[in-house]
Amino acid sequence: MALPDLDVRSVLNVVEENFQHAELKAYAVRIIYIGEHTLEKNDMIKQFKKTITAVNNLYCDVHIQGLLLVYDSYFIHVLEGSEDTVHRQLRFLFQAELDWIVETDRLEEEAAAAAAAAAEEEALELGIPYVPLPLVDPSEKPERKMFKRLKMLMIYHSIQTRWFSNWQAVTARPPSLVGKLDVYGPLQAHMEQLRVCLDKIRKLCRFANEEVLNFEGLSAVDPRMGALPEVALLDFLMQSPYIFDLRQFAHMHRRVDHYTFYFESVWPLPTHYTPRYLYKLKIDDSFVEPLPVMPWEMVKKEVGEDEEQQEQQSGSSDSD
Repeated sequence: MALPDLDVRSVLNVVEENFQHAELKAYAVRIIYIGEHTLEKNDMIKQFKKTITAVNNLYCDVHIQGLLLVYDSYFIHVLEGSEDTVHRQLRFLFQAELDWIVETDRLEEEAAAAAAAAAEEEALELGIPYVPLPLVDPSEKPERKMFKRLKMLMIYHSIQTRWFSNWQAVTARPPSLVGKLDVYGPLQAHMEQLRVCLDKIRKLCRFANEEVLNFEGLSAVDPRMGALPEVALLDFLMQSPYIFDLRQFAHMHRRVDHYTFYFESVWPLPTHYTPRYLYKLKIDDSFVEPLPVMPWEMVKKEVGEDEEQQEQQSGSSDSD
């Protein structure tokens, strides 16, 4: 009698088959984050494109794909890739900001030095004394930033299908928001506006898959205009205290912080195992009663009184 064929596949075999169906080599994540920038639209796109190209040119199990939507002062970025590649893009983006600050400061210093040399040469030609401009205190200079604010709207782990087949960037002018949003409203109001923004972004990604996005010359009634999150909505979400900061999210990657439990930071310890004579004063090798009486001592005292009453009652019953 022949034994029946048994399914000897392991969990690893099932996971690998699912990866083949999804055309992936590892688990993929989708992250959506927004921000407020200070550059021109084309310059902002160049900075993002440089980081995306740098990540995809390196070894990565899942290449980065997604959509970047840039407004005059705000942007929305939808990224798909493995967890390592997505966080690598964030690290490259923050490093690009630092490099941009250094490069901009260097160009300004060179321009100021060239202007000072030209002014000195012109003064010599005119035969007048040259008076250099006073030096500016570095502490008085305004802080230079590429990103004023960055917030992470949502992250999806272990996605089964990918929305994009490549990475693209588009610019647009969003419609105005009718009404006002209260930043000091309840949590439910913040979550409702987050849901509205995510629904608009999902519609935008659907349009990006169907056609090449182009928001130039669109009318107000065009359905693609309804997929653009308003500037007031993005500003509301970035002011919301319930939306996670992107820099803090990137800092938490591969870091396990030490968690301090409540009982480790509270004294006296909220437990009955505290030493009995901890709060008693020791004078001449004898303990005196402290001013505060511990709760368990009061319990013991009450228990002792109850026992004495029971003994008295039992003694009186025996005598009868």
